[in-house]
Amino acid sequence: MSDTTHEPVPSTTNIWQSFADRFGDSLQALARTLTGGTQKPPRLLKSLLSGTFGGHPLHPAITDIPIGAWTLTAILDIIWLAAPAGNSWAARGALVGAIVGLIAALGALFTGLADWSDTYGAERTVGFYHGLLNTAAFLLYLVSLILRLISPLNESIAAAVLGFIGFVAILVAGYLGGDMVFVKGTNVNHTAWEAAGEDFEPVLPASNVEEGHLYRVTVAGVPVVLLRRGEQYYAISATCPHAGGPLDEGTLDGDVVECPWHGSRFCVRDGRVLTGPATVPAPRYAVRVRNGQVELRRLGGH
Repeated sequence: MSDTTHEPVPSTTNIWQSFADRFGDSLQALARTLTGGTQKPPRLLKSLLSGTFGGHPLHPAITDIPIGAWTLTAILDIIWLAAPAGNSWAARGALVGAIVGLIAALGALFTGLADWSDTYGAERTVGFYHGLLNTAAFLLYLVSLILRLISPLNESIAAAVLGFIGFVAILVAGYLGGDMVFVKGTNVNHTAWEAAGEDFEPVLPASNVEEGHLYRVTVAGVPVVLLRRGEQYYAISATCPHAGGPLDEGTLDGDVVECPWHGSRFCVRDGRVLTGPATVPAPRYAVRVRNGQVELRRLGGH
């Protein structure tokens, strides 16, 4: 018998992973620059693109527009192809749909880049191909639009075919986008499932709490960050809602703590988001001192 060593055959997943990793670092650096992620606080552009001011991620809201417009374009193209002589109106309507979709896709592009610039690992890989497919769809619809504009009465079979291919691309891209959110948890609120006890719970002796220092404590099994200012105490969840970063390890500037992972900034007094990419506030905790002990209880329900 021969002693033959067989080299492992790289899997398709590994091939796609390495391809994405090869370009991911440089593309993310560019994305952070373009979307304001490298700016100093308050990083207004980053917060705007992330949806911080509206209290909800902006990218999924905007993507509904190009998907809807291009879906209408595909339907109108089918109507026109079924009876070109009598349905010339459908070809003109498909032209309008293609234009609306392209304009809205630009907004989806930049908001998507803002979100993707904060991803890593498997979610970054999936996001890379999600963006690649959406870019391909954009280019296909752009060429399709040009063909429609230069064709008599905006009627072009080639433009319709390119539109159909682009529509398939955005469907697959949408599937990958859903995978990022519902499977990998990208941009979901990481504090949504934190437990909320009904009673106050002692966490530290009041004498051990120094002013202006962030303390990580546990309440009902949930990590909480505690801050003392004079005789006042403030507490919010220690988990950044954006991606789960540890706020107790962040930088404190007055009453504002900055997440060490992606730079989201929260007011410790009330949990408000001051700077994105986070879009929802950090859960607040009521604080009282009783029998020399600092006691906490989460405010609001689950």
